[in-house]
Amino acid sequence: MALRLLSAIESMPEEYVYFWRRLCVIACEDVGPADDVLASFVAACSTVFPPRKTGCDNLRLMGFLVDQMCDLSNRSRIYCSYSGIESAALKSELPNLSLEDESIVAAILQSGATLDPTENRWREWKKKNDWRAERLLHFVGLRLPFQMTTLSTPIPSSKLLFDLPSYCYDMHTRVGLKVLQRLVRGATGAEEIREFFQRNEIRNSHRALGTVLFYEEGGRIGGELVYEPLCCLEQRVFAHQYGMDTHRWSKMRHLVRKAVSEGVIDRVREEVLRQHYGQAELQLIATEGA
Repeated sequence: MALRLLSAIESMPEEYVYFWRRLCVIACEDVGPADDVLASFVAACSTVFPPRKTGCDNLRLMGFLVDQMCDLSNRSRIYCSYSGIESAALKSELPNLSLEDESIVAAILQSGATLDPTENRWREWKKKNDWRAERLLHFVGLRLPFQMTTLSTPIPSSKLLFDLPSYCYDMHTRVGLKVLQRLVRGATGAEEIREFFQRNEIRNSHRALGTVLFYEEGGRIGGELVYEPLCCLEQRVFAHQYGMDTHRWSKMRHLVRKAVSEGVIDRVREEVLRQHYGQAELQLIATEGA
């Protein structure tokens, strides 16, 4: 699927700069400490092989890197977790912390604070190219004093909707936002989600729901490596940002997990997709017929 989607950009050379940057983000977000060398190598390739100089070879290079990332038996979103906690700390949006939590936050903040270009060439390179991966590159090499474990929770099944996996339509897409709005207002089969939002005052309800849906579905990785204490802190940080305690946050995760497993989320996505693009298909058919 990844290589098929990659082949679709062959006719868009003017967008190769954008795709290179997204590839760097994906390497840090979805490979991360599972293979630090590969995550760094993707970013390095984007500097060594600038699109305007390598031209049509861009697709071959990207295909090689995508193949390497897909071939890993384990991946990790730990750098993504670091980023979310770092952002909350810098904005003073952290909940009450235990001593263990404080040590995690201190390590994360230190990873950014020590990016001194005079210290060594490696740190200088990470600081110079951190923008390529949305400020995730400076986390490369950061290890916490905990054991990494592999998540064994089954990944929810998905289906193809308009030639893309259903989980692609998340809160970062127009379709995904429309789905979240329907769920908050009340969709057939997801009445409990609507009632939950009616009973509880939640800041930015659509984004809160989208964040939970990401953790229950779209952000799941096969063979994912995690730090359990980091995962717990991350969930408490998000709950705090949306004005919720951990009990209500866990309840919302349960409701969303149920809606995903029962196919409610995908059904609403399909309805929205047909409403938005089904008519466009009919118009295209009519135009071609004329």
